[in-house]
Amino acid sequence: MDVLDVRENDAIMTLMVVLEFYLGLYGSVPGRIEAAAKAAVGETKETTEKIAATAAQLAHGDLVEQLGKAVNQVASDAAKKQQWKALGAGIAAAAISLLVTGWMCFDAGKEAGYGAAIKVARNETAAAAWANTPEGQLAYRLALAGSLQQVARCSAPGWKIRNGACLPQVDAEGTLHGWVMP
Repeated sequence: MDVLDVRENDAIMTLMVVLEFYLGLYGSVPGRIEAAAKAAVGETKETTEKIAATAAQLAHGDLVEQLGKAVNQVASDAAKKQQWKALGAGIAAAAISLLVTGWMCFDAGKEAGYGAAIKVARNETAAAAWANTPEGQLAYRLALAGSLQQVARCSAPGWKIRNGACLPQVDAEGTLHGWVMP
């Protein structure tokens, strides 16, 4: 948060936390796909070896060579089918992961944005309500007269801050100063 200058309630932070969670959650999927593919290839290889052993015992001469070629072709075709199945399963898992992550991030961002909008609207409502009170109207008239800053900061000539209070002081000419009334 410090490096990216992201506030704690920022929707981007929520998005980053959710994405980090799903990165960890789905980071193991490629390894599982690889393990399934290896298992399928292993089964195919085992089956191929059994077929080849049986064919070798039954065949003689040229027949043995032709049968071996046929067995290898069948095993190769079966292995390719298994590889395509594993690849398809991996692509499907990745697509589903992306869709779920996107949906969750959208939902979290929508909730965070709605909460921020409600907070801003409440502050605006409170400010508008105060502005319509007699004190708010008086402060507005003081601001229009140009005296609000002098009153708030005790910055008018002849006025000084003492012990946390704004008190009048006689200037060098013996004159007492004030501010314009609304």
